[in-house]
Amino acid sequence: MGTDQISPRQLMIIVILVSVGTAILIISASVAAESKQDAWMAQLASNGIGVVLTLLYLYIAKKFSKRSIFEINDTVFGNWLGKFITLCLAFLTLIFCSMVVFYVGDFMNTQIMPTTPIQAIHIVFILVIIMGAKLGMVVLLRTAEIFFPWILLLFIFFIFFNTPNMEVNRLLPIGEITPLPVARTVIRITSYTFIPLFITIGPLLHKVTSMQRAQKAYLIGVITGGIIMLILVVSSILVLGAGNTAMQVYPSYALAQRINIGNFLQRIEVIMAFLWLVSIYFKLSLYYYTTIKGFAHVLHIRDYKILCFPIGLIITVLSLVVYPNKVHEERWDNLTFIPLALLIGVVYPLLIVLVGWMRKSSLRG
Repeated sequence: MGTDQISPRQLMIIVILVSVGTAILIISASVAAESKQDAWMAQLASNGIGVVLTLLYLYIAKKFSKRSIFEINDTVFGNWLGKFITLCLAFLTLIFCSMVVFYVGDFMNTQIMPTTPIQAIHIVFILVIIMGAKLGMVVLLRTAEIFFPWILLLFIFFIFFNTPNMEVNRLLPIGEITPLPVARTVIRITSYTFIPLFITIGPLLHKVTSMQRAQKAYLIGVITGGIIMLILVVSSILVLGAGNTAMQVYPSYALAQRINIGNFLQRIEVIMAFLWLVSIYFKLSLYYYTTIKGFAHVLHIRDYKILCFPIGLIITVLSLVVYPNKVHEERWDNLTFIPLALLIGVVYPLLIVLVGWMRKSSLRG
């Protein structure tokens, strides 16, 4: 295997980590706020939609098996328009990077290290991201391979230790919610969980050793990530209740605080923090990789690593101002990010398929 190629197993692991990513800590609250005790239905429906979108992404990857998402833009839309679309993607992922860094700083500052300046948390986290980008994507994916078994084991322990606190009657009555809130919830979950895969996995999918095995690994990763999120949503409602889950800023963290085995094993919410920080690190790393590779592609820079530090510096500063306050954060996440995600993950791939088909038909004609 070449030094710049990745294995299907590495692809599957990174798909799971990216799909879980930021959602593992915060998505349960918004889901419960809209769909109440029927949130599991919305999560189940979004898993199905995620599989359908994955089949669309895999169709594009199979059709352009030797090209990254940036090269697909040049091939399908032409050189100038393709470069413009790539530049827009790079700027969007730059903003998404700053959003994710803000989430990390806000969580650490409010829950774990309240006396530490948030600027210091941002700087330290982005330095680790820059280091990972400079070492290369193959090293990053091998690191994910090392961490993944421990993440999975800790997640199983986390759910198992919460079992004594679960009450099945908190899921009742079933089917009370109307279709409109469920639809809004499904769109929100899909936007945060499955749609980012197109712009994060797209730049490296062509590097997988076997495209046929890559498709299978991609699909397994999406299904596994959806199952993890379904278990987490159901556990949050069973332990905290729908109302309490909706009021929590970080319901999964509050879920971990409820663990108490014999007044001995307790206060192990750091497990949830570790799970979230590791998964969000890899999601942010792929956002960051898409950003620097996109700018390098547009500017015709062969070695993208020279952009690591300047782009990281921009992200660090932008993360401090991307959300001026909590009200702006909620409005952006609900009214701006979700339409952007639908544009990137639904409209944009469909345009690639449609324009590619039209150009192929015109060439045949």
